[in-house]
Amino acid sequence: MQKCPPIVCDPIYKYQDCYVYREQPIIQPIITVRRHIVVNVPKYYPQPSSKDVVIDPGCPGGKC
Repeated sequence: MQKCPPIVCDPIYKYQDCYVYREQPIIQPIITVRRHIVVNVPKYYPQPSSKDVVIDPGCPGGKC
């Protein structure tokens, strides 16, 4: 009996990953906005006026 020739398969890859940390700079601008907000506030301007009023108590005793 003859020996069979060996069967050669494709290799199997086995990975052992090792992670190395590296800083990644992130630039975040901060903008300060100074806001001037206009608020309407009522302001009254009085308009002076005058009138004459006559108060007549009527005749004494209720008879005129």
